[in-house]
Amino acid sequence: MCGQKRIRYWGFSTETGEHLWTTEPQYYLDFYVATQTAIVYDHLYSAGVAGIVYAYDLTTGERAWTYEADDPYQEFLWGNNWWAQIVFITDGKLYVGHSEHSPIDPKPRGAPFYCLNATDGSLIWRADGLFRQSNWGGTAVIGDSIIATQDTYDQRVYAIGKGASELIVSINDNVVPLGSSVLIDGTVMDVSPGTEDITLKSRFSKGVPAVADESMSDWMLYVYKQFPRPEDVEGVKVFLKILDPNGDWYSATVTADSNGRFSHMWAPAIVGEYHVTAIFEGSNSYYPSQDTTTFGVDQAPEEAPSAAEIADTTVNKMPAYPAIPEIPAYLTIDLIILVIVAVGVVIGLIAYMALRKQK
Repeated sequence: MCGQKRIRYWGFSTETGEHLWTTEPQYYLDFYVATQTAIVYDHLYSAGVAGIVYAYDLTTGERAWTYEADDPYQEFLWGNNWWAQIVFITDGKLYVGHSEHSPIDPKPRGAPFYCLNATDGSLIWRADGLFRQSNWGGTAVIGDSIIATQDTYDQRVYAIGKGASELIVSINDNVVPLGSSVLIDGTVMDVSPGTEDITLKSRFSKGVPAVADESMSDWMLYVYKQFPRPEDVEGVKVFLKILDPNGDWYSATVTADSNGRFSHMWAPAIVGEYHVTAIFEGSNSYYPSQDTTTFGVDQAPEEAPSAAEIADTTVNKMPAYPAIPEIPAYLTIDLIILVIVAVGVVIGLIAYMALRKQK
Protein backbone atom coordinates (compact mmCIF):
# COMPACT_ATOMS: atom_id res chain seq x y z
CA MET A 1 0.00 0.00 0.00
CA CYS A 2 2.92 2.36 0.10
CA GLY A 3 5.27 3.75 -2.48
CA GLN A 4 8.24 5.91 -1.52
CA LYS A 5 6.91 5.77 2.06
CA ARG A 6 3.61 7.41 1.09
CA ILE A 7 0.29 5.76 1.84
CA ARG A 8 -1.94 5.16 -1.22
CA TYR A 9 -5.01 3.00 -1.86
CA TRP A 10 -5.95 1.02 -4.95
CA GLY A 11 -9.43 0.00 -6.00
CA PHE A 12 -10.17 -3.22 -7.95
CA SER A 13 -13.32 -4.80 -9.32
CA THR A 14 -14.30 -7.86 -7.27
CA GLU A 15 -15.92 -9.33 -10.39
CA THR A 16 -13.09 -8.98 -12.91
CA GLY A 17 -10.07 -7.97 -10.82
CA GLU A 18 -9.73 -4.89 -13.02
CA HIS A 19 -7.80 -1.99 -11.50
CA LEU A 20 -10.24 0.92 -11.12
CA TRP A 21 -8.41 3.70 -9.37
CA THR A 22 -5.46 4.80 -7.21
CA THR A 23 -5.72 7.50 -4.57
CA GLU A 24 -3.44 10.46 -4.10
CA PRO A 25 -0.68 9.82 -1.55
CA GLN A 26 -1.34 10.75 2.07
CA TYR A 27 1.00 12.73 4.31
CA TYR A 28 4.24 10.81 4.88
CA LEU A 29 3.78 10.32 8.65
CA ASP A 30 0.88 7.96 7.96
CA PHE A 31 3.48 5.39 6.80
CA TYR A 32 4.61 4.79 10.37
CA VAL A 33 2.98 2.32 12.78
CA ALA A 34 -0.62 1.63 11.72
CA THR A 35 -3.05 3.60 9.63
CA GLN A 36 -6.70 2.80 10.28
CA THR A 37 -9.25 2.36 7.53
CA ALA A 38 -13.00 1.84 7.37
CA ILE A 39 -15.42 1.38 4.46
CA VAL A 40 -18.98 2.63 4.97
CA TYR A 41 -21.47 5.08 3.39
CA ASP A 42 -19.85 4.54 -0.07
CA HIS A 43 -16.57 5.97 1.20
CA LEU A 44 -13.17 4.74 2.31
CA TYR A 45 -12.01 6.52 5.47
CA SER A 46 -8.37 6.62 6.57
CA ALA A 47 -6.57 8.16 9.57
CA GLY A 48 -3.15 7.77 11.18
CA VAL A 49 -0.03 9.37 12.63
CA ALA A 50 -0.31 12.47 10.44
CA GLY A 51 -3.45 13.48 12.33
CA ILE A 52 -5.49 13.87 9.14
CA VAL A 53 -8.77 12.08 8.46
CA TYR A 54 -9.23 11.29 4.75
CA ALA A 55 -12.43 10.31 2.93
CA TYR A 56 -12.31 8.74 -0.58
CA ASP A 57 -15.17 8.07 -2.97
CA LEU A 58 -15.40 4.29 -3.42
CA THR A 59 -16.48 4.56 -7.06
CA THR A 60 -13.79 6.91 -8.32
CA GLY A 61 -11.09 6.96 -5.65
CA GLU A 62 -11.33 10.75 -5.58
CA ARG A 63 -10.54 12.40 -2.27
CA ALA A 64 -13.89 13.73 -0.99
CA TRP A 65 -12.67 15.64 2.05
CA THR A 66 -10.04 15.84 4.81
CA TYR A 67 -10.02 17.01 8.41
CA GLU A 68 -6.85 17.94 10.34
CA ALA A 69 -6.81 17.57 14.13
CA ASP A 70 -4.40 20.43 14.85
CA ASP A 71 -2.52 20.81 18.14
CA PRO A 72 -2.90 24.47 19.19
CA TYR A 73 -0.26 24.08 21.94
CA GLN A 74 2.31 22.50 19.57
CA GLU A 75 3.29 20.01 22.28
CA PHE A 76 2.87 16.83 20.24
CA LEU A 77 6.37 15.54 19.51
CA TRP A 78 6.46 14.68 15.80
CA GLY A 79 3.90 16.89 14.09
CA ASN A 80 1.48 19.79 14.27
CA ASN A 81 -1.56 17.48 14.35
CA TRP A 82 -2.72 14.93 16.88
CA TRP A 83 -2.28 11.30 15.84
CA ALA A 84 -5.81 10.24 14.85
CA GLN A 85 -7.68 6.96 15.16
CA ILE A 86 -11.26 6.28 14.12
CA VAL A 87 -12.90 4.76 17.21
CA PHE A 88 -16.32 4.00 15.66
CA ILE A 89 -18.70 5.10 12.89
CA THR A 90 -22.46 5.33 13.35
CA ASP A 91 -25.50 7.41 12.40
CA GLY A 92 -23.67 9.13 9.54
CA LYS A 93 -20.87 10.30 11.84
CA LEU A 94 -17.20 9.48 12.40
CA TYR A 95 -15.96 9.54 16.00
CA VAL A 96 -12.23 10.07 16.20
CA GLY A 97 -9.80 10.17 19.10
CA HIS A 98 -6.09 10.54 19.74
CA SER A 99 -3.73 7.58 19.65
CA GLU A 100 -0.14 7.06 20.72
CA HIS A 101 2.42 4.28 21.00
CA SER A 102 4.67 5.30 23.88
CA PRO A 103 3.31 8.18 26.00
CA ILE A 104 5.57 10.65 27.75
CA ASP A 105 4.91 12.44 31.03
CA PRO A 106 3.73 15.05 31.49
CA LYS A 107 1.36 14.18 28.69
CA PRO A 108 0.77 16.82 25.99
CA ARG A 109 -2.27 18.93 26.78
CA GLY A 110 -5.53 18.99 24.87
CA ALA A 111 -5.75 15.58 23.16
CA PRO A 112 -8.92 15.86 21.08
CA PHE A 113 -12.01 13.69 20.85
CA TYR A 114 -14.22 14.78 17.98
CA CYS A 115 -17.18 13.95 15.78
CA LEU A 116 -17.26 14.51 12.01
CA ASN A 117 -20.05 14.45 9.46
CA ALA A 118 -19.30 11.34 7.38
CA THR A 119 -20.66 12.91 4.19
CA ASP A 120 -18.78 16.21 4.05
CA GLY A 121 -16.25 16.06 6.90
CA SER A 122 -17.68 19.06 8.72
CA LEU A 123 -16.95 19.22 12.44
CA ILE A 124 -20.01 18.46 14.57
CA TRP A 125 -18.21 18.83 17.90
CA ARG A 126 -14.73 18.64 19.37
CA ALA A 127 -13.48 18.59 22.95
CA ASP A 128 -9.75 19.12 23.50
CA GLY A 129 -8.54 17.37 26.64
CA LEU A 130 -11.81 15.79 27.71
CA PHE A 131 -11.29 12.13 26.71
CA ARG A 132 -7.73 11.13 25.76
CA GLN A 133 -7.57 7.85 23.81
CA SER A 134 -4.51 5.62 23.44
CA ASN A 135 -3.35 2.28 22.02
CA TRP A 136 -2.74 0.79 25.43
CA GLY A 137 -5.79 2.20 27.21
CA GLY A 138 -8.39 1.00 24.75
CA THR A 139 -10.74 3.10 22.67
CA ALA A 140 -14.28 4.35 23.09
CA VAL A 141 -17.31 2.16 22.39
CA ILE A 142 -20.96 3.05 21.87
CA GLY A 143 -24.21 1.32 22.81
CA ASP A 144 -27.77 2.54 23.41
CA SER A 145 -26.61 5.99 22.24
CA ILE A 146 -24.11 6.20 25.12
CA ILE A 147 -20.36 6.47 24.53
CA ALA A 148 -18.15 4.80 27.15
CA THR A 149 -14.43 5.47 27.26
CA GLN A 150 -11.42 5.67 29.49
CA ASP A 151 -9.70 9.01 29.73
CA THR A 152 -5.97 8.42 30.00
CA TYR A 153 -5.37 11.84 31.56
CA ASP A 154 -7.13 10.96 34.84
CA GLN A 155 -7.60 7.17 34.42
CA ARG A 156 -11.35 7.36 34.88
CA VAL A 157 -14.13 5.87 32.77
CA TYR A 158 -16.76 8.27 31.43
CA ALA A 159 -20.16 7.79 29.86
CA ILE A 160 -21.18 10.46 27.33
CA GLY A 161 -24.71 10.97 26.07
CA LYS A 162 -27.90 12.91 26.63
CA GLY A 163 -28.31 13.97 30.23
CA ALA A 164 -31.34 14.61 32.41
CA SER A 165 -32.52 18.17 32.97
CA GLU A 166 -34.67 19.74 35.68
CA LEU A 167 -36.76 22.87 35.13
CA ILE A 168 -38.28 24.85 38.03
CA VAL A 169 -40.57 27.86 37.47
CA SER A 170 -41.95 30.21 40.14
CA ILE A 171 -43.68 33.54 40.74
CA ASN A 172 -42.87 35.42 43.94
CA ASP A 173 -46.06 37.53 44.19
CA ASN A 174 -48.72 34.96 43.36
CA VAL A 175 -51.68 37.37 43.85
CA VAL A 176 -51.46 40.81 42.27
CA PRO A 177 -53.99 43.62 41.60
CA LEU A 178 -55.23 44.16 38.06
CA GLY A 179 -52.91 46.53 36.24
CA SER A 180 -49.76 45.12 37.83
CA SER A 181 -47.15 42.87 36.18
CA VAL A 182 -45.83 39.52 37.37
CA LEU A 183 -42.24 38.29 37.13
CA ILE A 184 -42.01 34.69 35.96
CA ASP A 185 -38.61 33.19 36.76
CA GLY A 186 -36.91 29.85 37.23
CA THR A 187 -33.92 27.64 36.51
CA VAL A 188 -32.90 24.84 34.13
CA MET A 189 -30.26 22.56 35.64
CA ASP A 190 -28.19 19.57 34.54
CA VAL A 191 -29.13 16.64 36.81
CA SER A 192 -27.21 13.90 35.01
CA PRO A 193 -25.75 11.19 37.30
CA GLY A 194 -22.27 12.68 36.91
CA THR A 195 -23.37 15.85 38.71
CA GLU A 196 -23.95 13.80 41.88
CA ASP A 197 -20.20 13.29 42.29
CA ILE A 198 -19.02 14.83 45.56
CA THR A 199 -16.30 16.84 43.81
CA LEU A 200 -18.94 18.50 41.63
CA LYS A 201 -21.32 19.10 44.51
CA SER A 202 -18.59 20.91 46.41
CA ARG A 203 -17.91 23.18 43.42
CA PHE A 204 -21.52 23.67 42.29
CA SER A 205 -23.47 23.98 45.54
CA LYS A 206 -26.56 25.22 43.69
CA GLY A 207 -26.28 22.60 40.95
CA VAL A 208 -24.78 22.50 37.46
CA PRO A 209 -26.58 24.80 34.98
CA ALA A 210 -27.75 23.37 31.66
CA VAL A 211 -26.18 25.14 28.67
CA ALA A 212 -26.71 25.27 24.91
CA ASP A 213 -25.18 22.66 22.60
CA GLU A 214 -22.83 25.28 21.12
CA SER A 215 -21.23 25.81 24.54
CA MET A 216 -21.15 22.15 25.60
CA SER A 217 -17.56 21.06 24.85
CA ASP A 218 -15.91 23.92 26.75
CA TRP A 219 -18.56 23.68 29.48
CA MET A 220 -17.88 19.97 30.09
CA LEU A 221 -14.15 20.72 30.37
CA TYR A 222 -14.97 23.35 32.98
CA VAL A 223 -17.38 21.13 34.93
CA TYR A 224 -15.56 17.77 34.86
CA LYS A 225 -11.91 18.70 34.26
CA GLN A 226 -11.71 21.98 36.22
CA PHE A 227 -10.70 24.04 33.20
CA PRO A 228 -11.33 27.82 33.48
CA ARG A 229 -14.96 28.85 33.21
CA PRO A 230 -15.57 29.66 29.52
CA GLU A 231 -16.76 33.11 28.50
CA ASP A 232 -19.96 33.84 26.58
CA VAL A 233 -21.70 30.65 27.68
CA GLU A 234 -25.28 30.51 26.43
CA GLY A 235 -28.05 28.83 28.36
CA VAL A 236 -30.92 26.80 26.95
CA LYS A 237 -34.18 28.19 25.55
CA VAL A 238 -37.35 27.98 27.64
CA PHE A 239 -40.86 28.18 26.18
CA LEU A 240 -43.49 29.83 28.42
CA LYS A 241 -47.24 29.16 28.05
CA ILE A 242 -49.75 31.21 30.09
CA LEU A 243 -53.42 30.16 30.36
CA ASP A 244 -55.78 32.96 31.42
CA PRO A 245 -59.20 32.58 33.16
CA ASN A 246 -61.03 32.70 29.80
CA GLY A 247 -59.03 29.76 28.42
CA ASP A 248 -56.88 31.90 26.11
CA TRP A 249 -53.16 31.17 25.74
CA TYR A 250 -50.21 33.55 25.68
CA SER A 251 -46.62 32.48 24.97
CA ALA A 252 -43.03 33.71 25.07
CA THR A 253 -39.58 32.23 24.55
CA VAL A 254 -36.70 33.21 26.81
CA THR A 255 -33.06 32.10 27.07
CA ALA A 256 -31.51 31.10 30.37
CA ASP A 257 -28.15 32.59 31.35
CA SER A 258 -24.93 30.73 32.17
CA ASN A 259 -26.22 30.16 35.72
CA GLY A 260 -29.28 28.39 34.37
CA ARG A 261 -31.67 31.20 35.39
CA PHE A 262 -34.41 32.70 33.22
CA SER A 263 -37.07 35.38 33.78
CA HIS A 264 -39.91 37.13 31.97
CA MET A 265 -42.10 40.11 32.96
CA TRP A 266 -45.74 39.87 31.91
CA ALA A 267 -48.88 41.99 32.53
CA PRO A 268 -52.19 40.06 32.91
CA ALA A 269 -55.26 41.70 31.38
CA ILE A 270 -58.20 40.27 33.34
CA VAL A 271 -59.13 39.21 36.87
CA GLY A 272 -58.87 35.52 37.77
CA GLU A 273 -56.52 32.55 38.09
CA TYR A 274 -53.64 32.02 35.65
CA HIS A 275 -51.60 28.86 34.95
CA VAL A 276 -47.99 29.18 33.76
CA THR A 277 -46.18 26.23 32.14
CA ALA A 278 -42.46 26.51 31.43
CA ILE A 279 -41.04 23.98 28.95
CA PHE A 280 -37.47 23.09 28.04
CA GLU A 281 -37.95 21.09 24.86
CA GLY A 282 -34.60 19.34 25.14
CA SER A 283 -31.53 19.48 22.91
CA ASN A 284 -28.81 17.23 21.54
CA SER A 285 -27.31 17.32 25.03
CA TYR A 286 -30.33 17.09 27.37
CA TYR A 287 -33.68 15.39 27.63
CA PRO A 288 -36.69 17.74 28.01
CA SER A 289 -38.28 18.88 31.26
CA GLN A 290 -41.09 21.21 32.35
CA ASP A 291 -42.84 22.70 35.38
CA THR A 292 -46.07 24.57 36.17
CA THR A 293 -47.06 27.30 38.62
CA THR A 294 -50.11 29.53 39.16
CA PHE A 295 -50.94 33.08 40.18
CA GLY A 296 -54.08 35.14 40.71
CA VAL A 297 -55.22 38.62 39.73
CA ASP A 298 -57.62 40.58 41.98
CA GLN A 299 -59.74 43.57 41.08
CA ALA A 300 -57.69 46.68 41.67
CA PRO A 301 -58.87 48.72 44.75
CA GLU A 302 -60.35 52.18 44.23
CA GLU A 303 -57.65 54.76 44.06
CA ALA A 304 -57.29 56.76 47.30
CA PRO A 305 -57.81 60.56 46.91
CA SER A 306 -54.76 62.77 47.13
CA ALA A 307 -54.18 65.27 49.95
CA ALA A 308 -55.05 68.18 47.63
CA GLU A 309 -58.32 66.49 46.62
CA ILE A 310 -59.20 65.87 50.27
CA ALA A 311 -58.49 69.54 51.10
CA ASP A 312 -60.61 70.82 48.20
CA THR A 313 -63.50 68.56 49.17
CA THR A 314 -63.35 69.70 52.81
CA VAL A 315 -63.37 73.38 51.88
CA ASN A 316 -66.28 72.91 49.48
CA LYS A 317 -68.37 71.23 52.20
CA MET A 318 -67.87 74.00 54.83
CA PRO A 319 -70.84 76.48 55.30
CA ALA A 320 -70.33 79.90 53.73
CA TYR A 321 -69.87 82.94 56.10
CA PRO A 322 -72.67 85.59 55.87
CA ALA A 323 -71.72 88.61 53.83
CA ILE A 324 -71.02 91.86 55.74
CA PRO A 325 -73.54 94.46 54.59
CA GLU A 326 -72.36 97.78 53.27
CA ILE A 327 -72.62 100.76 55.61
CA PRO A 328 -74.68 103.65 54.15
CA ALA A 329 -72.82 106.92 53.53
CA TYR A 330 -74.80 108.97 56.07
CA LEU A 331 -74.01 106.48 58.81
CA THR A 332 -70.34 106.67 57.91
CA ILE A 333 -70.39 110.53 58.44
CA ASP A 334 -72.15 110.15 61.79
CA LEU A 335 -69.57 107.66 62.99
CA ILE A 336 -66.74 110.05 62.07
CA ILE A 337 -68.40 112.91 64.04
CA LEU A 338 -68.81 110.67 67.06
CA VAL A 339 -65.14 109.65 66.91
CA ILE A 340 -64.04 113.32 66.76
CA VAL A 341 -66.23 114.23 69.74
CA ALA A 342 -64.87 111.32 71.76
CA VAL A 343 -61.28 112.36 71.01
CA GLY A 344 -62.06 115.96 72.08
CA VAL A 345 -63.51 114.81 75.37
CA VAL A 346 -60.41 112.75 76.12
CA ILE A 347 -58.11 115.68 75.37
CA GLY A 348 -60.20 117.97 77.61
CA LEU A 349 -59.98 115.58 80.53
CA ILE A 350 -56.21 115.30 80.17
CA ALA A 351 -55.87 119.12 80.17
CA TYR A 352 -58.08 119.46 83.23
CA MET A 353 -56.04 116.94 85.21
CA ALA A 354 -52.84 118.73 84.29
CA LEU A 355 -54.17 122.08 85.61
CA ARG A 356 -55.18 120.62 88.97
CA LYS A 357 -51.73 119.24 89.52
CA GLN A 358 -50.21 122.72 88.97
CA LYS A 359 -52.41 124.25 91.73
